[in-house]
Amino acid sequence: MRKHLIKLQHQQLQGLIGQRDKLQIKTDELRRQQSALEQARAQLIAPPQHISAMNLLNQGHIRQQLDRVLVGHRQQVVVAEQDQARLTRLSQVQAGKVKGLELLELKRQQEARHKQQRQEWEQQLEWCLNSSRKR
Repeated sequence: MRKHLIKLQHQQLQGLIGQRDKLQIKTDELRRQQSALEQARAQLIAPPQHISAMNLLNQGHIRQQLDRVLVGHRQQVVVAEQDQARLTRLSQVQAGKVKGLELLELKRQQEARHKQQRQEWEQQLEWCLNSSRKR
């Protein structure tokens, strides 16, 4: 039962670590996308000198859309970073639980060995005493 509990806690820890790693990949991808969007926006800021009014209007509209998308991406990155920090804390707590359970199990096993050893010594002592009394 105790080993099963330790195994379950360890599986939860592995699950948290996996979620954290997937979130790191997602955060990195969001950052790359955000960088590409910012580069596209930077190219729209300085329009060519010979551009028609319609094209200038379209670029303004595209720039507004990019600004909205960039704001959304920034919010997603912030949320992903917060989630990643939360998962890191949770995995550290879970790792502490697993280690604590493992240490408790080790202590229980040591106590059981000591008890068994003490019983064997007592039996040997009784045997010695009984054999010396018979003489």
